Amino acid sequence: MRKRGHIVPAPLLALTGMAALASSVWAQQQPPGAPIGPTAPPTPYSPSAAAAAQSGPAQSGGITLKLMGALITVNPSLKVETKQDDNIFLSPNNRSADQILVLTPAVRLDMRQANNTFSLRMSTTLTQYQKSTADNNTSYNLGALANLDLGTRLRANLSADFLDSVDPRGSTNNPIESTPDHYRQVQGRGIFSYGAREAKGRIDFELGQLWRNYINNRSVTAAEDRTAGDIGATFNWRVGPKTTLLIQGKHTRIDYLLASSNLNSVENALLAGAVWEATAKTKAAFRIGMVKKDFDDTARASSTTLSWTGEATWSPRTYSHVYLSLNRSPAETTGGVGDYIDRTNTAARWTHDWSSRFTSEASAAYMTDAYQGVARTDNTQIYGLKATYKMRRWLSFGGDYTHANRSSDDSNFDYKRNVFMLFFNAAL
Repeated sequence: MRKRGHIVPAPLLALTGMAALASSVWAQQQPPGAPIGPTAPPTPYSPSAAAAAQSGPAQSGGITLKLMGALITVNPSLKVETKQDDNIFLSPNNRSADQILVLTPAVRLDMRQANNTFSLRMSTTLTQYQKSTADNNTSYNLGALANLDLGTRLRANLSADFLDSVDPRGSTNNPIESTPDHYRQVQGRGIFSYGAREAKGRIDFELGQLWRNYINNRSVTAAEDRTAGDIGATFNWRVGPKTTLLIQGKHTRIDYLLASSNLNSVENALLAGAVWEATAKTKAAFRIGMVKKDFDDTARASSTTLSWTGEATWSPRTYSHVYLSLNRSPAETTGGVGDYIDRTNTAARWTHDWSSRFTSEASAAYMTDAYQGVARTDNTQIYGLKATYKMRRWLSFGGDYTHANRSSDDSNFDYKRNVFMLFFNAAL
């Protein structure tokens, strides 16, 4: 068995060869445009949600170096996907099909120093459409994370993320232009925890800021430049060895940069819940409460709605896991449709290791977007099947199928979509 930290020639040669092949293929392509995601329906962006990062293949192993007393692990990776999408613009009629090639080279650096850990991830996603070359796209993502142990009672989790990407054409309420809407987004967040790890009580303070600015199609996208800043606190009280009760308050300010915009608003949320480990096989966390959204423009009605977020994991076997997630929260609209979206999302996923090499995954999700201020509700269903075969620790391949179906009160936004995908992952 090879020891961690040794450079393994075969994986390195494979990664180098694939990178060279990717470069030679991409040198012949058209200027960048937009990718279409294979597994989830594109939805209007919510500034109160976390920034979407480009995901790459799972990292494992890596090359470990020692620098100035600190251990640094380097994890290079490459993901190659080829897709057949039968509705790239999410159209109700006259659907356009296309074959899509997606290459995602990435590298992650992990460092540990005493009780502190640091991580830096850089990735590029290059997307090529065989027919719709106007949608070709290159996206960039840079993310950093620091977990700091500042004493027996104080800890900090700091993160920052930069994303340069696009909204795929047809994925928002905006009219379909000749090119996708290109944006840049920066997000920073800090969570500061006070209280010893073994103490009954702990309080977490949270600060976050997000900036999102569009680059092109300014006749439409200028109205969607925005910032979102939030501040919050969560009090945790351990009532048993495996049960913790919590109460959370959060204040979010959303500002649109266009002077004539009347969508500026404030969201105030108060939720209560619990985190518990019912058995060795079952873990869950759930919060429920109220969210009030107030607009600066008095012509737009304020509202108070029920909100919740939850997740649960059930592992009947060490090689079989079921995941469930629930969420209801406000989301920002696009294209000037309504005041905002009351979004409810329920998703489930089952992963099963049939052997040490073969893994399957089945998933299902149901999402409801109820637009406030207009008579429109969208209901979206998504189903997926995925199979992965692990040839080596650092090399795997497989296939994925996703079906999405959206029905809307506005028939212009109905669609059905099927995406077939073959993928190849290499990660040291």
